[in-house]
Amino acid sequence: MEARKKIKGGLLLALAACVLTACGARTAPAASVQASSETSSSAEEPAPEVPEEPEIPNRLMLPDLDVSGLKASMPAADYAAFEAYLPVLVEDQTFRWTAGPYRGYPDYDWEAKDVTLVDFHNELWDDNPHKTDALVLDRLAVQDVDGDGTAELVMLFQDMAYNYLVLSQREDAVYGTDFSVRWFMDLQKNGVYAGSGGAGYHTYYRMSFQNGRFEEKELAQKVEWSNGYGCDCTLDGQPVTEAEFDAWYTENMVGDVTWYAPGGAVLPEGM
Repeated sequence: MEARKKIKGGLLLALAACVLTACGARTAPAASVQASSETSSSAEEPAPEVPEEPEIPNRLMLPDLDVSGLKASMPAADYAAFEAYLPVLVEDQTFRWTAGPYRGYPDYDWEAKDVTLVDFHNELWDDNPHKTDALVLDRLAVQDVDGDGTAELVMLFQDMAYNYLVLSQREDAVYGTDFSVRWFMDLQKNGVYAGSGGAGYHTYYRMSFQNGRFEEKELAQKVEWSNGYGCDCTLDGQPVTEAEFDAWYTENMVGDVTWYAPGGAVLPEGM
């Protein structure tokens, strides 16, 4: 009898151990499944969105432009012409940046593109490590440059060693082209302007707009001899005497256009 009790007790202990072991074996996989589920859920979470770069408004490109100051300084007709260009200057309207006499020279192979003033600034400063945050407007003028009866807006920027931008209002768009400062000097009230090919070279032009681009016609040229004792002169490409050139010069150089500082002040003639 005593022997049977010992055997029975041993069986009960062995059975309890098996039960405990089995329960432990079932618990471990459950924890493993939960961890696996959490890892999978974490892996499927979408990557955080990268915010887009905010667009820079055109008005931030000309921080010194004082429209009210210009209105107070300009004759009414000039301000009315200037006002037509304000959507390009202070809103986000594009202009058609197109070929000019020195943009795509000599074959006018510059591809026209619709740009904002911000785009113009960025391309002007393309890959330059000293890129500015805004255009530095030195002066502006309202003048019928091409003789079609509608005034262009001419702006001189100090950026990249001084560059002009000429905007022209047309029925379908505002068109624009740019010049290095040396090729658009001494703009006159009749649209005649000068370009310099170097010391002693003085060439005079008038610009026209046709076929979606700006072109220029050479009107006269005076090339001074290096010894200082004479010159070669032409009118419409034909050789003339210095006296004939001087007569043309007196007739056509009628006075500089009125230039305005960006704050509205009228700049002294010749400045």
